[in-house]
Formats: sequence, structure tokens, C-alpha cells
Amino acid sequence: MTDRKQAGAIDGTQYSHPKNNFDFWRVLAALLVLFSHQFALLGHPEPSVFPQLSLGASGVCIFFVISGFLVTQSWRLDPNALRFVTRRLLRIWPGLIVVVLLSTFVLGPLVSNLSTAEYFRTEETWRYLKTLLMNIKYELPGVFTGNPYPRAVNGSLWTIPVEVRWYLVILFAGAAGLLKSRYLLLVASVILALYYFGIYGAMRDTKPIYFQEYGLFFLYGACLQMYQDEWRKHLVLSTLLCIGSAIVFLLLGHAFVAFWLVLPCLIVYCGTASTPFVRGFGRFGDLSYGIYIYAFPVQQTIVWMTNARYPLPWTLALSVAMTLVLAFASWHLVEQPALRFKPRRLDRKTA
Repeated sequence: MTDRKQAGAIDGTQYSHPKNNFDFWRVLAALLVLFSHQFALLGHPEPSVFPQLSLGASGVCIFFVISGFLVTQSWRLDPNALRFVTRRLLRIWPGLIVVVLLSTFVLGPLVSNLSTAEYFRTEETWRYLKTLLMNIKYELPGVFTGNPYPRAVNGSLWTIPVEVRWYLVILFAGAAGLLKSRYLLLVASVILALYYFGIYGAMRDTKPIYFQEYGLFFLYGACLQMYQDEWRKHLVLSTLLCIGSAIVFLLLGHAFVAFWLVLPCLIVYCGTASTPFVRGFGRFGDLSYGIYIYAFPVQQTIVWMTNARYPLPWTLALSVAMTLVLAFASWHLVEQPALRFKPRRLDRKTA
């Protein structure tokens, strides 16, 4: 799925803390994407927050806010390029490798209307593996051809390269010393917002530029990290300013700008809090990335098996159950073991 209403992302940095609420928000974001896609994959319009933003895309925005906040924190805690890159690689690629290989060599042959021999002789099968190089491919030969949303294997993965590019922005900005000045980050974020909402006209019916659109949420999260002491010190004033600005833009008919102004503040404030029950949401593992990367193929497979005849609530419940099982397995068998190899931050006193 390749437009704003068909969005799918990830966050997944190793700086998730067991006493905060970020695990809850990440799982919620992933489930919003799953829920929204269930409508599209059955041939229905996706539910929208407002005309410019589907419910699934709002989940992606949540991912980018959290990612901007935590990835910037990662660099600030340990400003070393090699260790930073290694952590990002270990968080993104192991899970991605497994889901792409399973889709290509297990799911594809099982659901394709081609014979197994013909399936593996087709160039499209091997081209799908380019997804591992961030060149996202959506289709495998003969797969899901009778579904309401035909041939797409995993329409959620396209946001991963977008996020990886923003990781690189933080890496290069940090390596160049630009993150030593939080004012530069703030100015860059404001300039991007003025361009995207004003000059480019994202508030109108223009074609979205996803790197910039989701980048606005990523940079907002990064700014909230850099200015954390200030907004915590003046929490009431910051909240009133944020909400007041959003109301003004909402009254002017710019719902997307209002959403951008409010969402990151809400997510970061609630995410950094430590709420009973909510803060324990990750006690079974960080399932959000697994939910995100497995939901779409699970949903397509269920639609294929049922010929899209089951009502949406039944297919949704089955999709959630099967996706959670795979996400649990992905975390405990792939993602968590890979993260054990992440480099430790060196003690600056002894480094």
C-alpha cells in the first residue's frame, strides 16, 4: 500500500525502558495499522482520522515520533557512529530478513497459483529479495491474485526505508556536530514544516512526500528529546501552547497541522510517564515490530483462505491472534537474540 491512507513503520530502538509507557504506545501504533489495513484488504475504505490521514497512517506517525525521540536519545547517550549504526542494524534487519525469507520461500509457494517449479523460475520471486536492501518489492508471482487487494505480499514494509533514512540524518548530523546545538535542530524542523505545510501545500490535496511528511513527526520527537528539561519544567505552559496552537489551525481548517502539533507532545509525555499496568505492557517482549512486519501477510493469507467471505470482525480477530503469535516468536527467537550483540556504551571515564 503506497499512499497516505494505506500506510504502514517501525520504531524499535533498544532504549525501550521497562518503567515507561513506550511499549504500550508502540503496540497500539502497530495495531492501528493492522486494524486500518483489515478494511483495505477486504475491499473497504480505511477508517480515517480526517480526510488526509487514515487510522493506519496515524499509527505510523506515532512510530516516527517515538523513533525520533529515542534514536536521538541513543545518539546523545553514545555519540559513536559505528555503535549507532550497529544498533540500528541489529534492530531492523534480523526481523526483516526472517519475514522476507518466510514470505519468499514458504508463504509464496503455498499460496501462489503457479507450480512450485514455475514460481522459483520467475524473476519476480528473486527480485522480491531486494527488499532486504531497502528496495521494497510488494509482489510475488501468482500470489493472492483473487484477493480484493491482489498480489501484495507485505504492503507495510515501505515505511522502513523512510525511517532508516531518518536514522542516517541523525547519524550524519550527530557526526558533524550539529546535534550539539539543539537550536539548529529546532530551526531545521520549523523550516521543514513551513515548506511542507506552506510552500508545498500538504494541507491541500497534494501528493504526499513521505520522507518529509513522516520526517516532521520524527524531527518533532527529536526536538522533544533535546528540549526535554525545558518542557518538563514548564509543562503546563508548554501544554497550553501546544493545544492552543492546534486549536487555531483546526479552526482555520488545517486539521493535519493541528494533528502534527498535538500528537508528538501527547505521545512523548505519555510515553515517558510510568503508569501502573501500562508500563508493564512489554513484559512479554517488545512485540510492536513483529506485529508491524507480520500483520499484512497474515491478513492477506486469511483473506485468501476464506475467499473474503468472512465478516470483518471475524477476520480481524483471527488476524490479531495469528499476528500476535508470530510477533511473540519473532521477538523471542529473532529480535531479542540479535539485540544481545548490540555494542555497549563505553564509560567515558575509561574510554
